[in-house]
Amino acid sequence: MKYELRFWAEVMEPREIAESALPLLKEFEAGVAVAVYPVSLTKKNANAFRKLLDAGIELTYWPLMEKEQGYFPGERNVDEYAAMVRHLVEWAEKNEVAPGRIAVDLEPPIQQLSSVLAAQGGVALLRGAISAARENLDRGRYYRAKAILDELNYWVRERGIKTLAAVMPWVALELEGEHELIQDMSDTPAADIDWDVLSPMLYVTMLAGMPGASLKTRDANWLIYDSCLKLRAKYGERAGVSLGLTGTGVLENEPVFQSPGELMIGLEAALAAGVRDVSIYSLEGLMNRAEPRGWFAAIHDAEPRLPERSEKIARSLSVVRHVYPTIAGVVDWYRRPP
Repeated sequence: MKYELRFWAEVMEPREIAESALPLLKEFEAGVAVAVYPVSLTKKNANAFRKLLDAGIELTYWPLMEKEQGYFPGERNVDEYAAMVRHLVEWAEKNEVAPGRIAVDLEPPIQQLSSVLAAQGGVALLRGAISAARENLDRGRYYRAKAILDELNYWVRERGIKTLAAVMPWVALELEGEHELIQDMSDTPAADIDWDVLSPMLYVTMLAGMPGASLKTRDANWLIYDSCLKLRAKYGERAGVSLGLTGTGVLENEPVFQSPGELMIGLEAALAAGVRDVSIYSLEGLMNRAEPRGWFAAIHDAEPRLPERSEKIARSLSVVRHVYPTIAGVVDWYRRPP
């Protein structure tokens, strides 16, 4: 069936994408979200981007900062990030390689995320997550960052460029409602900003495959369906999803799919929930396979299909959706600007 498809490309150089991945991207009508760093604004990369655009590829720029600055945009580095995006867009316009979309990857600071995910065992993971949440809570900083991202989103869209916000799974659950406490705890403001697409990162391999994970693959795939269904009901065509992983990323030790069939269950679930904007991590993960074309073909030909139901996820989400609004309501002052 027809749906909008793109691949995240975090480590492939633009020139390599234009040389080796372009034929497959064109054949299977897929776009690419290319990681762009402060050092990426070169003539060589402009030429590669132009080649992709001339071939009719939907090009998304995925701005990322240096690791020392947190890598992902958040409350602590939002000024530097906004300046970087503005400079990137102006550079692109000057070089006639303006993208169709800017992807804003809202994740906790890379140092914090790496520390939490490195914990061995469920208790250690929970302890690290609670510690990070306490460190992040700062309603003044949260609302200031949110205002800057809102202004940046408006500025980008005024220039005819669409935006996509990639958010963590727990943030996606919060975005079903009206609260913002979890976003503050994650350092990732996303609510009430007029993104063209909201794309929760529902990565089955990470949800089910990290040390200490209590979810099984079936649970993770049902979470994709359920979360996409709720976001689609609220946001309509603005609801998207990011799926994976087909290759390791910045953390360097993420578990990955071993076959297209493993990825297809979650993809078919998202389509069954009505989502029609899909981003898959990652392009390099496919290009490094022995038979990348088989992966592209399977993804391109996906059809909606309900996954096997997970009673554990269904019950857990039901409890969370009933209990969380009450808890968030008690601390509702986090939602209001100071």
